[in-house]
Amino acid sequence: MPISHKDLWVKIKHESKGKSPRDELRLLEDYLSAWPEYKGPYQELRKKLERRVAELRRVGRVLASHSVSEDPFSVRKRGLAEVALVGLPNVGKTSVLAALTGAHAEIADYPYTTLTPNVGMFSFGGFEFEIVDLPPFPEGALEEVHYAAGLKEACLNATLLCIVANLEGDLELQLDTLRGQLEGMGADRPAMLIGTHADAAAPEMEGLRALSAGEPVFGFPFREGEERAVAEALCGLIGRIVVNARDPVSRKEPLAYAVPAGASVLDLTALIHKDLTKRARRARVWGPSSNFDGQEVGLDHVLSSGDTVEILTK
Repeated sequence: MPISHKDLWVKIKHESKGKSPRDELRLLEDYLSAWPEYKGPYQELRKKLERRVAELRRVGRVLASHSVSEDPFSVRKRGLAEVALVGLPNVGKTSVLAALTGAHAEIADYPYTTLTPNVGMFSFGGFEFEIVDLPPFPEGALEEVHYAAGLKEACLNATLLCIVANLEGDLELQLDTLRGQLEGMGADRPAMLIGTHADAAAPEMEGLRALSAGEPVFGFPFREGEERAVAEALCGLIGRIVVNARDPVSRKEPLAYAVPAGASVLDLTALIHKDLTKRARRARVWGPSSNFDGQEVGLDHVLSSGDTVEILTK
């Protein structure tokens, strides 16, 4: 009796675990060359493996395009900070990356889909963060994966670490595994947590918050407008606040800016445009730092998170 497609899938996943991209590619090509002719789920599984083979070949081209002195895990930092997404296999990190940045990357239910970092820019208003989707940590020893050294390099170089956990799995086990491995490589404690499958796991979200030890916690898929909360949380972790600047003439929708905590109106003008710093005379402020909405203030007025500011030049 032939092996069932489910057992065959388990067998392939087991044999693929820990292999280099080149060795895994050879393994899958061997399987596909002798693939059974059975229809239905066997052919669906074949399509899945063919997509995986295409991804492995792409990874091979990426690695081949780097010289000996270059490293695909060495990501040039851009934006206000580099945020590395870390998690166990198949927790949904790549989906989080796509939602925040729009970056196109392979998303599949195949373990270890991400073999080299995927990078995108999370833009919000007038600022942005670099989001790096790292290959997954193994459920066992870090040495099980061929890219362990690159993973360590990327985690140590990132400005912030964000754990992505699957709310349908064992949260405590996931966090203990990841924190233990991060601690073992000398990386800082994660600064933020995101729980995937949050739309069907409300009680588990509370469990994630209980285990978070004070880090900002978000559920994914993100609710409408929650990207701003993510942006504000990331800013807070690097000592910045988010304020809104509105053109007093056009009164268009205000644009968000990230200014250092304790920044003044004058500091904000420098971010908006260098010429505005010379022309600014005073401002109107709505929000926490004002005594009343629309209060006129001087350029030395200290801003608070959530303020909306109109810079006046006359």
